[in-house]
Amino acid sequence: MSFDLSAKKHTLRLLHHNVAIVSSGFGSNAVGATVTWFMQSSFEPPLICMAVKVDSRLYEAIRTNQNLVISLVKKDDKALAGAFFKPGTWDDNEFGGFPARAHEFGGAIIESSPAWLACEVKTIVEEGDHHLIVCEVLDSGINNEDEQAMCLSETAWHYGG
Repeated sequence: MSFDLSAKKHTLRLLHHNVAIVSSGFGSNAVGATVTWFMQSSFEPPLICMAVKVDSRLYEAIRTNQNLVISLVKKDDKALAGAFFKPGTWDDNEFGGFPARAHEFGGAIIESSPAWLACEVKTIVEEGDHHLIVCEVLDSGINNEDEQAMCLSETAWHYGG
């Protein structure tokens, strides 16, 4: 059997993933980054699974704090998503240069996000170059009910394959 690497890459890029700013930590130790590999994995309790690059500042913050905030990016807001390709931090009432407010668990709720989730880490599966973080949703909010969330496949960006 031969493994067609280009077919694998193409097919993996067809998987649909929302784009979000995931943040963790408090004050000057808070960090946020664009994350695209996550999904809901349970109704009761409400669980989210996401893959985060092991050698990133975000991964270290999540591992240390055991809490995180997921701020979905609105459908056409490439400026927000692109800004967090490099880690964002707090500067007064802005996180990574965007209006935000701190969550009591740590991390930032991005004001332009259509909706957000605050989660507690339940377990981390340490396999591969991205570790799988399983977290429970403990708080959520809607900033704009009429906005749709960005999907990676709707952008010209590729992360995966």
